[in-house]
Amino acid sequence: MPRILIVDDELTVRMLLRDVLEIEGYEVVEAEDGPEALALMGQQRPDLVLLDIMMPGMSGIDVLAQVRSDVALHDLPVVLLTAAGDDDTTWAGWTTGASLYLNKPFDHVNLLEWVARLLSEARTKQAV
Repeated sequence: MPRILIVDDELTVRMLLRDVLEIEGYEVVEAEDGPEALALMGQQRPDLVLLDIMMPGMSGIDVLAQVRSDVALHDLPVVLLTAAGDDDTTWAGWTTGASLYLNKPFDHVNLLEWVARLLSEARTKQAV
């Protein structure tokens, strides 16, 4: 069962994502900020991360930059979820190495399709 890490400072968003993912059979782990997320990734690598950009203290872009610079995590699929749809934020997400960028509010069916696609691509790369 794929393990997905949800990183968002808003409890309601984490609860919604958890419900949607668990119904589909995914194992879910949650973090409410960047440092907690990085600590969890260091303990056990998830198969995919759903990462909010706008969080207090450490932004999702900063977390993503650390993930991409970590040899053990650099190829981890990371989906940025954010209400910040401005060009600068979007560009920062893509150039830092986001696997996908989805604006909030998002369609949960679309999100699940992307999660399945990214997990499939990651499995294919690992098999090669």
